Amino acid sequence: MNGQTIYQNLSNLDLLIGILTIFSSIAVGSFTTYKFLDIIFKRERILFKNLERKIKIFDPPNKCNRDMSAEFAEIQKNPLFKKVEPILIPNTNIMQISNINHGSLIILGVGNDFNYFEAVFNEAKRQRSPIIIYTYGDSQVLQKNHWDLLNTYRWYSVSTSPLRLISDIFAILSTFIYEDR
Repeated sequence: MNGQTIYQNLSNLDLLIGILTIFSSIAVGSFTTYKFLDIIFKRERILFKNLERKIKIFDPPNKCNRDMSAEFAEIQKNPLFKKVEPILIPNTNIMQISNINHGSLIILGVGNDFNYFEAVFNEAKRQRSPIIIYTYGDSQVLQKNHWDLLNTYRWYSVSTSPLRLISDIFAILSTFIYEDR
């Protein structure tokens, strides 16, 4: 082997080491960037996943014939909430309550039928779904039996106005961690 061959082999080896260093730097940099962005955008992924959850609105029988159709229209008009499912039928059949599933946000209006309120609340509680109790019209004040029932579950909120209702929906969907089964 002469000196020129040795020099050429060492130059090739140096070039190979340089290329491997560049590729390993790119790989480490890409992985680090991916993990960094993954950590940063984790909350956003949870938010967007939760905003696609079903929102089920239970409009109870009400002695004043006041329904929640205006509130439903406002919620449905909001582009953030994608899957709004109204159950706005007056005197809703209790069988529709079994339609509640774990991944839903439940909005339960307060009417004059406590049995209906209790049945919907208990099914939502059984499914471990967050519940927004919406008091409106003449049902602004919850009775003691309502509070006794509410105090058996911790994932509820009470809203008393349409603005608070929209705010609660967004707050719950953006922060509540659903345990997927």
